[in-house]
Amino acid sequence: MLFTLNAPEYTNVQSNTTKVKVHLKNGIAEILNQHTDLLGRVDNNIVEIETTFENKTEKSIFVVQDAVFVVSTKGLDKTLEKNTTVYVYAQNVKQINSSLPIDEITKQYEMKSISLETQQKILRELEIEKVNLGKKEDKKLNSLLTSVKSKVYLLSQTTGFLQKVLTLAKQLK
Repeated sequence: MLFTLNAPEYTNVQSNTTKVKVHLKNGIAEILNQHTDLLGRVDNNIVEIETTFENKTEKSIFVVQDAVFVVSTKGLDKTLEKNTTVYVYAQNVKQINSSLPIDEITKQYEMKSISLETQQKILRELEIEKVNLGKKEDKKLNSLLTSVKSKVYLLSQTTGFLQKVLTLAKQLK
């Protein structure tokens, strides 16, 4: 079975995968060879794979942010032979292993958390200002509100992802 995990700054391809577990909000999808075609979404959760090297089974754990996965028995790439292939496309990926720099990720998490709190405070102030204006329509204020809401959403997604990475890394140490 072929497994490929892609993100803007990360690529992992394993051709000798025997099992893939994708942790979803409502359960775990376990994919083995000749699995039926499947499509799903993974939100800040885990993808585990088992590969076989020289009669040894090795497990790898990845935390993925905003990912989709596709299982295809026909193969999406015409150059590869037709067998079960699992494609995972994510916004961000961290492999949980002994070389994961926990201190660096902790600093990133703390910086993103502070930035999130700041943006949430700005958002609350803008919403109060909008209420104080009453029914008057202020295009600049609405545009600013939309921008800050987007920042809050993205920061909350990133902090959730980093928190999941830290939690898993600490559990596995």
